[in-house]
Amino acid sequence: MSVKVSQVEGMKLKAEYDGLEVISGRVDEDSAQEGLSPGKLMAASLGMCTGMHVLWYLKRHGIEHSGFEISVDTVNEKNPSRCIEFTTSVKLKAELTDRQREGLVAEANRCYVGNTLKDAPAINLKLD
Repeated sequence: MSVKVSQVEGMKLKAEYDGLEVISGRVDEDSAQEGLSPGKLMAASLGMCTGMHVLWYLKRHGIEHSGFEISVDTVNEKNPSRCIEFTTSVKLKAELTDRQREGLVAEANRCYVGNTLKDAPAINLKLD
């Protein structure tokens, strides 16, 4: 998998993969932000990945629900600039047994993004 990121204009960037795209940044300091910042996209990716696993669990076990909301809170550091903690909260509109709650948490913890962040992947930078 290779995501392509390119400059649109000024500080506005576009990420593309498989015909889909995401915009981040702004043209200049006086322009409105367009799309989520890269850091917010990272938190959103964690929340959406968790949400996919929640939905998978509910569907697989035939659990009726009337929606859910996931929030991802972050704790950041400045030197170097980074996120040092994510807290993902799921507000699910469903009646669950204790066993279902445990199963749902276990399934949500199988999230690809969360598992990647938990194990600090190698980050390589090549300049061509």
